[in-house]
Amino acid sequence: MHAFALPWLLFFDPDRESARQRIRASEKAKPRREERLYCVACRHAITRQDERISVQGGIEHIFTNPYGLTFHIACFREAAGCRITGIASAEHTWFPGYRWRIALCAGCDAHLGWLYDSASDRFHGLIIDRLTSRGSAP
Repeated sequence: MHAFALPWLLFFDPDRESARQRIRASEKAKPRREERLYCVACRHAITRQDERISVQGGIEHIFTNPYGLTFHIACFREAAGCRITGIASAEHTWFPGYRWRIALCAGCDAHLGWLYDSASDRFHGLIIDRLTSRGSAP
């Protein structure tokens, strides 16, 4: 046996290591649901992970607008940190049956996504790379 393996053999307890692995696996599997999401520009609180919802088959979507700009968005039930502006429009909507308005950061007016409204439902489609889980100053 090699000398470098000796310390490992002295301190390795298979039962304890198995328990550690189970704990690590369960921690990775736990969604960080209460985690707040902030505006990447000013760190104003926007929404929480537990507000994510599935809309038309997915929580996240990638869309390209008529100008060729592509957006990776996530759907949220509420986004209290957004300020909604503009007149609702069904033109070029990415979600059939929904009209959209622009969602800005209430802290700095950065464009964060859109509020989608239908006759019976509403949700926010927020641009993922404009949100961060870090709440401290940029």
